[in-house]
Amino acid sequence: MWQRNFAITLKTGKCAQCDESFDIKEMEADHIDPWVEGGKTEEDNCQLLCREDNRRKSSK
Repeated sequence: MWQRNFAITLKTGKCAQCDESFDIKEMEADHIDPWVEGGKTEEDNCQLLCREDNRRKSSK
């Protein structure tokens, strides 16, 4: 089921952080709770971010 919701998000091209629209080529999959810290690859823990927001989050 989460794959379907993720696919819908892919079609809208909206960044979950800044809510701006982007071409899908500019989007990156992200774990809300980092995978390296035990975050699961599940619907509630996945989002699409624009590259800039994903880089900003990863650099913290």
